[in-house]
Amino acid sequence: MSGVRRFAVILFPVHVKKMLRKKLKRNVDSTGLRDSKLKQNNVQILGDNTAKDAAVSALEKEVLGGENEILENLDKFSSLSSAQQSKIQKLDDDELVPVWEDEDDQEEESVRVDKQYRFKQIRRGDETKISQKVYTNRLKKQFERVTGTPSWAVLKSHKEARKSADSSDDSDDELSKSTGSYLTGSQSLPKGVLQFKKCPDANKEQFSSGKLKSTEFHPTAQVLLTAGMDQSLHLFQVDGQHNPKIQSMFIENFPIHTAHFTTDGHEVIMGSKHKSFYYFDMIAGKIINVPKIKGLEERNMKKFSVSPDGKHLAFLGTYGSIHLISATSKEWVASLKINGSVDAVCFSPDGSRLYATGDDGDVYVYNMATRDCVHRFKDDGCIQGTSLAVSKNNQYLACGSYSGIVNIYDTNTCCTSAYPTPIKAVTNLTTPCTDLVFNATTEILAMASDYTEKAVKLLHFPSLTVFSNFPERGDDLRIPMCMDFSKNSGYLVVGGHKGRASLYRMNHFGNF
Repeated sequence: MSGVRRFAVILFPVHVKKMLRKKLKRNVDSTGLRDSKLKQNNVQILGDNTAKDAAVSALEKEVLGGENEILENLDKFSSLSSAQQSKIQKLDDDELVPVWEDEDDQEEESVRVDKQYRFKQIRRGDETKISQKVYTNRLKKQFERVTGTPSWAVLKSHKEARKSADSSDDSDDELSKSTGSYLTGSQSLPKGVLQFKKCPDANKEQFSSGKLKSTEFHPTAQVLLTAGMDQSLHLFQVDGQHNPKIQSMFIENFPIHTAHFTTDGHEVIMGSKHKSFYYFDMIAGKIINVPKIKGLEERNMKKFSVSPDGKHLAFLGTYGSIHLISATSKEWVASLKINGSVDAVCFSPDGSRLYATGDDGDVYVYNMATRDCVHRFKDDGCIQGTSLAVSKNNQYLACGSYSGIVNIYDTNTCCTSAYPTPIKAVTNLTTPCTDLVFNATTEILAMASDYTEKAVKLLHFPSLTVFSNFPERGDDLRIPMCMDFSKNSGYLVVGGHKGRASLYRMNHFGNF
């Protein structure tokens, strides 16, 4: 290769800079005293620059840099903001370049970039990239014809470099494999103030023309569905920035009141004020109508829940009836019954239990294997139950009421006592609680009411305190109609009555 390889200027933290300045000063003073004594005895000093010609001195300074240049760069680095320092010190995998690429070689077919100019570009936040693939590839091929591909020419990722430097990371990798993508770090979610970011609306490419009644993330893919009173179902790919639309479907004379993915993610079930319901087969790309089910005298099938084990669809009927439909064959299986009317149902995480509540303020617990009511308890202070949710670890049961109070119970306690005491009564909502959703790690419970604007509160677990900064004062969130957390709690979506799906990035959690 032509030219001499130039080394990058080394930048140090402030405390290291002070130590270097003192050490360089001592070296200069001691070297000067030693040189004067040696010259008096006519002894030639090794490394004496006076014996070098100007060309050699200039070349040495160009390659290694002088003492003054190092201190000058240290001063410049300390004046940068923390974000700019991080940009210089930390490199992503895609910013690394193989050692084939030499800046001095790039001068033959590209523009030479001065070191000070590049430093100023980074300070302004700009990025300077030089493309020199033709020349680099030619050198690489010529070298590999003789020696093959050497190990030092293989670009390693940060993860591989850390593994070779620290063997303790092997245990961390094994832990990550065993816990999957739910592992978020050694620290749990802190209480008080939630770190989040407002993203562009999830359905910005296709807003609904009516109220959004359902928003839900796909169980395995980065896909979100929105459905509502405009008789349309929309699917979006969620990336937090562009959120491109995947597909839209219009069902004539079928305003969608509820839409859910099946447990395997292959279908979308849709219910409305009709005796029949529809489902969208995502594999075949077809919308299929399920006609009136024989034996059921129901006027509408607008509200339902899907069991996590993928076996049942629980439709809320009239006079306290809960109709169990097979999720695979779409045939009627059985009907359950509570006193009064039924307003909300939810399944346990394994699908073995079904909880139901209604206008009598009681919560009914059903064994799904025998389809018997195995327990019934009184929701403390509740006159009419409006919503239910069970945490993903099956530890907590949240019961929302018409008064806006949300009672948090331990599932073991409420399933054994007829009058259990809630471990927390949340009073932050002042209107009926119409929706409750736990996140994947059981660290957040989202509570909402569609009776007023911005009526969304996020409850922190296990402190059972509400985050004080959500939603923000300037948020354009209006009346919340529905909401959901993504698979790994990286996103929260809230569907509004104006057809917009507000998207929030939860910074503590993984990408999706």
